[in-house]
Amino acid sequence: MQQLIGLNEYEQNLVIDRLSRELDLPSEQIRAEIDAIEEGKSSKKISAPLPEKKSLFGFKRKKEKTEDSPTFIEDSSKFRFGYDPSHEGKKRQEQVSQAILCPSCSAPLGIPQIRPINVTCPACGVETTFEN
Repeated sequence: MQQLIGLNEYEQNLVIDRLSRELDLPSEQIRAEIDAIEEGKSSKKISAPLPEKKSLFGFKRKKEKTEDSPTFIEDSSKFRFGYDPSHEGKKRQEQVSQAILCPSCSAPLGIPQIRPINVTCPACGVETTFEN
């Protein structure tokens, strides 16, 4: 709310209109709260549920996870798992059948189904061994 005070009237009207729609509150109530803040005597807080945010990423994490098992990516088709351009690296990339998230930085990683497997994340360098 305090950020609205510094805006010019036109910008303030646009933001109030957007907040009114998102929070399902009358714009008059929002304006009254802004006026109360400007006067230094905000007596009540607007209590409305926060709108649910949607993920910006195209993958979903599976809920079940044990300490030594990776977090799997359900739709790995949106990712390209090409880290090592060498002949040996390309051979390993052909064995990739699963996509997981790095437990340290959440970078997507392609791995084969072999267990136990030792994985080094190319993004953060953390080495992790998965048993399951």
